[in-house]
Amino acid sequence: MLLQIIPASPTKRNGTHALQITYPKSFLKLLLIGFALAMLPLLFAFGNAALYLDRLATQSSDAVTQAVQATRASRALVEQIAFMERSARQYFVLEDELLLENYEKAHEKFVDSWHDLDQLPMTSKQRLALSKLSAEEQALFQNVAQHSTESSSIEEIVGRFADLTVQAQDILDENNRQIDRESAILAETAERTQQIMLWQTLTLIPVALLVALMITFLVAQPIRRMDAAIRKLGEGDYSEPISIDGPGDLRNLGERLDWLRAQLNELDQQKQRFLRNVSHELKTPLTAIREGSELLSDEVGGPLTPQQREIAGILRESSLRLQKMIENLLSFTAAQFHAPQLNLETVDLTGLAEAILADYSLTISNKNINIQRDFFPTLIQADREKIHSVLDNLISNAVKYTSPSSSIRISITHQAHQAIIEVHDGGPGVMASDKAKLFEPFYRGDSAHESLVSGSGLGLSIAKEYVDAHGGEIILLPSERGARFRVTLPLKALTK
Repeated sequence: MLLQIIPASPTKRNGTHALQITYPKSFLKLLLIGFALAMLPLLFAFGNAALYLDRLATQSSDAVTQAVQATRASRALVEQIAFMERSARQYFVLEDELLLENYEKAHEKFVDSWHDLDQLPMTSKQRLALSKLSAEEQALFQNVAQHSTESSSIEEIVGRFADLTVQAQDILDENNRQIDRESAILAETAERTQQIMLWQTLTLIPVALLVALMITFLVAQPIRRMDAAIRKLGEGDYSEPISIDGPGDLRNLGERLDWLRAQLNELDQQKQRFLRNVSHELKTPLTAIREGSELLSDEVGGPLTPQQREIAGILRESSLRLQKMIENLLSFTAAQFHAPQLNLETVDLTGLAEAILADYSLTISNKNINIQRDFFPTLIQADREKIHSVLDNLISNAVKYTSPSSSIRISITHQAHQAIIEVHDGGPGVMASDKAKLFEPFYRGDSAHESLVSGSGLGLSIAKEYVDAHGGEIILLPSERGARFRVTLPLKALTK
């Protein structure tokens, strides 16, 4: 068997018996088998219909042929009897031998017609009447041939012709009635054949559809598994091995996809190790840069000129941004290997937002940005470090993208057991093509701000990870100008 379904051994996963499908070696062969199986009921219906129609056509042809022959022979009997009667009457009057020869010729034609009619299928009643007619006609022929005025009366002989005519006419009428009966039987057979073909069609079409659905399922099942495997690869899920149960060529393709999954998994692990190692390596020299910039800003090495103080401020802001990027990398790599663990404590969102704004006070002052605060005292049970990272990413992006002399609106409120944080900047906003991938790691849209130290594209991704860990939600709201983010957090996060 090229295609069969057999019971498999009990599975370890659920302890139940599964069905194992044995596929052919080629996907093309599976399609051909499916097409053949789907067409088989229809071909059977067509063949059976052709057989019935051929049988009906044969019966019709035979019936028409027999009817024509029977009618023709019966009419010939009646006609020859009439001709023999006329010839006999003339012969008795004129006693001309030529008239007797005409009678004998008519007799021979009568005998030929009788033989033709006798060869046709007929009832026993018809055959008995036909035999009686032949016998009486033969006796009459003998009387006419041996006729003499002394032996028999002319009127008696002529009267016997009238009796033969009545018998021949009865045979003709019986043949006509037999033809009518055959026609009725033929019509009934045609109607019965039509009903049989209709019921066959109504029965076999669902069977063909059922076979087609079964083959469609067998064809679509490995394709759906392959589609699901490719989707997982596209989403970065390399944990589950890929196994495609189908025709041989699709199984080979599934093995190649599993090889690709293993390669991508190895590359992803190498990437994570690289990011983790690089982040740790960069953190040590960055600490020295931060301490040096802080010492310069505090004028530990001596008083600074206004220009030197501005340069020291730039160093301090750049080191802060670089530190934030490295912390994002470390947070991202940690989130990839372990689910975020929450250390819950009471967090004052308004105080936390003010502290973060103070960290960016120099940049805010240099760009002359107006901070519009709409703060309502809000306390939540959350992980302070992670919520700090969420707010820091949103506020730093807002400060980064907001145009000089523009404004940033920050709102913190709570309602219905939820805290709501909104950050609306005065920048160019988010392009429509970037919205779908805005929270994906390492994604930087076309509208990304160019600066001396470019962003890593991890801020919003990490913010979403931390918000999701608290059971909250972060979304981008529609806005006529600038980007408007909303963070919804439960007032009390549930630990998992």
